[in-house]
Amino acid sequence: MALKQVAARIEGDVFQGMFFWLHAARLLRTDSKVALVSIEHDQSAGVDDVSVHYAAPGVNAGGRDCAADYFQVKYHVDQSYEYEASTFCDPSFISSKRSLLGRFHDARVKLGDGGGWHRLHLVSNWQWATSDKLGPLLRESEEGALPDRFFTDGHRSDVGKIREAWKGHLGLSDAEFEDFARRLRLGVNFLSKPMLREWLNDRFVAVGLKPIPVDKTQNVYDSLTQQIIMNGTNSFDPQSFRAFCEREDLLVAPPPSGATVIGVRSFMRFAERMEDECASFVCVAGNFEGRHIRSPESWQNTVLPSVASFLRSASPSLRADENHLLLECHGSVAFLAGYELDRKSGTRVFPVQKGVRTSVWKPGTSTSTTNSAWSTMVSTTSGSGDEVAIAVSVSRDALAEVKAYVEGVPSIGTLVDARPAFGVGQRAVADADHAVALADGLAEVIRAHRRKDGGATHLFISAPNALAFFLGQHRGALGKVQLYEFDFEGERGGSYSPSIRLPA
Repeated sequence: MALKQVAARIEGDVFQGMFFWLHAARLLRTDSKVALVSIEHDQSAGVDDVSVHYAAPGVNAGGRDCAADYFQVKYHVDQSYEYEASTFCDPSFISSKRSLLGRFHDARVKLGDGGGWHRLHLVSNWQWATSDKLGPLLRESEEGALPDRFFTDGHRSDVGKIREAWKGHLGLSDAEFEDFARRLRLGVNFLSKPMLREWLNDRFVAVGLKPIPVDKTQNVYDSLTQQIIMNGTNSFDPQSFRAFCEREDLLVAPPPSGATVIGVRSFMRFAERMEDECASFVCVAGNFEGRHIRSPESWQNTVLPSVASFLRSASPSLRADENHLLLECHGSVAFLAGYELDRKSGTRVFPVQKGVRTSVWKPGTSTSTTNSAWSTMVSTTSGSGDEVAIAVSVSRDALAEVKAYVEGVPSIGTLVDARPAFGVGQRAVADADHAVALADGLAEVIRAHRRKDGGATHLFISAPNALAFFLGQHRGALGKVQLYEFDFEGERGGSYSPSIRLPA
């Protein structure tokens, strides 16, 4: 038993160290807003595992400037426990005299407001209990933030009862509790250690640090983390961190790129900071609660003009050299980016497919253009109108959900099922050249079935963002298009909803 306990503690320390290096690596970017990264930050007991401080005025946090992020990292080998709303008020859940919620509030009080507005993060690989009422709301929120309805739903609602229990547990007024709870970020079900290592290596390579060897047990970064803590040199600014990495022989030449990186963001990924990766970017995440639009009108009135204006102003500078486009956004926004940077624009822009691994989808590097034919099947719906809907199934089979949705739209009388002839799935698109070939073929499918009198085609796309981008570049062949987004988690009815309409 003792051996298992020691091993579990070491596993937790290693995970915390990897999380520290993930953020510390950002100090090596010359355009980064990160000013200081610490491990075991004494001034923030309760959320002291890793802290990240930003240069003024801070980073965007849903329309608010955030000066610092404080992280409590809980890595568990034993996966037999789950989080519930009630466990945050239960000291025994973390084997302490003070509850997890209480410890976070203690940190909030100790940190005060002198350093600017800050966020308090829980990072854990434990799951959220499926039966708990709070979990689904966190899945749809920005980086695990408590959503607006947590603060507005009535006292007798399921969410209202949780809010009142938390507030009563802390003994706070409504205003005090909201100020505290708006800062919380509950990153439950975080990446596994192998996935975090893969993500970490991607970042190391990008900033010029030696990657962690995948074929060796020994990892120099683990031992260096221990030395940093034992020596008390646990805080780094950009200058001291670069000097430390040079002294420890960790630096290698970053890969030559020469590409300018711009970005489009409509939602926030946990621990991702687009401002550290781009020369310029547009963020419309403030219009969304997680991945759900706050107001349906915002798609057309705010999201579309904001993204389109940014890309149009950037377009002249994107015509000379190679440029990369980060797409941390909804599929509709990725399509819009391609629409604004269409093939006639003269821009040399290649999308970056984000995930645990990052890859630039630049055509011309392979010959994966075979198996790019489309299979189509046309059927009538119960609608009496002459509008056409096209269900594009690439990443997953979307036909059933699209069919269920369009049956409730009287103006849609025809449904086209379009899918790659070789099959549907997460690996259906091999690479950039394959994606371009598929987009070319799909544009012809749309051209063949769209109304010729100027009516809109209803387009439901289940495909990687890079493919949506390449499809959008065919704006001349697409005519009028109404795009849709799907509620994957089922928090908003588990169906489709209209998003962007083009042309505006």
